[in-house]
Amino acid sequence: MDINKNTLLNSKLLPKFSKIQSKDMYQAISYLTKENIKIINDIEGLKKLSWKNFVYKIEESDDKIAKAWAPIRHLNSVMNDPLIRKQYEKSLNLLTKHYAKIGQNKKLFSKYEIFYNENKSRLNSNQKKLLKDTLNGFKLSGVHLDSKKRKSFRECQEKLANLEATFEQNILDSTNSWSKNFKTKKMLEGIPENALEIAAEVASARKENGYTLTLDQPCYMAVMTFAKNQKLRKTLYLAYASRASDKFPVKGPWDNTKNIEEILCLRQTMAQILDYKNFAEYSLATKMAKSSKEVIGFLNNLKTKAIKQSKKEINILKKYAKTKCGITKLNPWDLGYVSEKYKEENFGVSQEELKKYFPVENVVDGLFKLVKSLYGINVILKKTKDVWHPDVRLYEIYDKNKNLRGKFYFDLYARQNKRGGAWMDECTQRRLNSNGSIQSPVAFITCNSSPPTKTSPAFFTHYDVETLFHEFGHGLQHMLTKVDYAGISGISGVEWDAVELPSQFMENWCWEKDVLDTFAFHYKTNKKLPDSLFKKLLATKNYNTGLGLLRQIEFSLFDFLLHMNDKKKKTKLADVILKKVRKETSLMPVHNSNKFQNSFAHIFSGGYAAGYYSYKWAEVLSADAFMAFKENKLVDRKVGNKFMKKILETGGSKPALELFIDFRGREPKIEPLLDSLGLK
Repeated sequence: MDINKNTLLNSKLLPKFSKIQSKDMYQAISYLTKENIKIINDIEGLKKLSWKNFVYKIEESDDKIAKAWAPIRHLNSVMNDPLIRKQYEKSLNLLTKHYAKIGQNKKLFSKYEIFYNENKSRLNSNQKKLLKDTLNGFKLSGVHLDSKKRKSFRECQEKLANLEATFEQNILDSTNSWSKNFKTKKMLEGIPENALEIAAEVASARKENGYTLTLDQPCYMAVMTFAKNQKLRKTLYLAYASRASDKFPVKGPWDNTKNIEEILCLRQTMAQILDYKNFAEYSLATKMAKSSKEVIGFLNNLKTKAIKQSKKEINILKKYAKTKCGITKLNPWDLGYVSEKYKEENFGVSQEELKKYFPVENVVDGLFKLVKSLYGINVILKKTKDVWHPDVRLYEIYDKNKNLRGKFYFDLYARQNKRGGAWMDECTQRRLNSNGSIQSPVAFITCNSSPPTKTSPAFFTHYDVETLFHEFGHGLQHMLTKVDYAGISGISGVEWDAVELPSQFMENWCWEKDVLDTFAFHYKTNKKLPDSLFKKLLATKNYNTGLGLLRQIEFSLFDFLLHMNDKKKKTKLADVILKKVRKETSLMPVHNSNKFQNSFAHIFSGGYAAGYYSYKWAEVLSADAFMAFKENKLVDRKVGNKFMKKILETGGSKPALELFIDFRGREPKIEPLLDSLGLK
């Protein structure tokens, strides 16, 4: 193989997206893993170990693999096609096998142990934390097991990686397979013009007449929130809620039911091989929460507070549905529509009216102004055509001393063959190079809002604004880190139930008038969001908060109880546990076509297994952190610098609780969260 012709082997900091060919993908990973094995074999033969010839050497090799793998993984999510998918799956399989073996390499583990014990007194605190995490990683990979158990654990890891990838692909494929065409607007009454224009463009691209609705998030939300036709809402709801299941209206090989059972079996087996009672306990080994009892207690405490509020909220909506909307029985496909109607009538707020104050360009500019005010950083657009889609943009971040701190890509709009949802992912990690220079971190920041049309710019809903700020918060932790070792820089090495702190913290700014005044301008008149409209928006902040919180608790309890189950057989377990949880958390009838679990990617393919509670756990931290700003003059550079120094720059160099106490001067309190949700 000519390695000079493989783009993924010759990328420096940024991937050369315009030159990446699918055939390069597996080839690059194969080459780099072989190189990695050779380096480890050489290290095993060394008599005298130093940071440079040992720890650094492995990190450097791992970094090469990470930089080749990141664009492959990313393209599979945002530009999915059969060629990329095949290469992604082959590469994933190889990487899983490769790192599973390394995680059980007794010789290498012994080298790390000896090196740590002999050099403890000379190492700095970051080096010590990195080595402790590395040693713990070996233990959680089964390095101490006998050969038979090690082999069994590795086989589970390999099968699990493949099943999780299949789970994700099934959601995407089933989502893409469904569409409904309408020749006229007759059935589409109430759907906003902007959404109809996009539906017309979709129809045109597919050589269909009229309007084509899909299950892409912006289209789905527009129908569920605004379509007057109840039958249409029900049709989309049942399709969306049954994706990747046998209830899905389009028949195809996408049913995730068996995948869920196999995933759960493998996780349980892995936990037991390592002498954990269940996968929940195994997962807590690297989290802030100390026990399953603590997690369940935390969720039940929130549930008690949420139920009382939720019952009031659902009764109000039922009454309103009956008297004002002619809906005698409130069903799940009516909830979004009735909620929006009630909000418009009682708060005077319409999403469509609000959207006109949130053109995407304005919001992006406002986000950059905010982080400049808080942290003294400048975000600069970098012109490049070397991206995976024409909508994608590349930016650079510079600090007040004009030092480059990081780069990021924005991919904000929904499209076919792009995974739903929003996320931040690592492209490149910050680390110290052997010549003393710093490798700048690079992030992928991805959303799925409505794209611009031929006649209007792209707009965000207020929820989309929160989503963008949320993902950018993750990006800031990844890019502003000052830690020099990849294993604990950025979000690496941060406990999973603390990783949402910087992202949820950023959402708070979307409710502050001073911040909105920097970017919420009407797209036609350029007038800022009126005080009267802001007050109405603010009045909706805690509208249906109880129902929203209860929904998150339902997901969290389902996830955690599912992974606390220590039975070997998992047949229909997801159904049983979800029904059990819903008896306590669901205040509405659940349709038998609702197979929510079959598309719950967060826990079955997204890293949140036995960790979905993290969103609420970290929200306690983020609400309390935001109080530090509220107690001062809000957009306060002094407090901002402290937050940047103690939280954003520190990565996984210390336990999250320690870092929080460094910032706040005390342990976190739950009161700021309850106060912000109106549940005190």
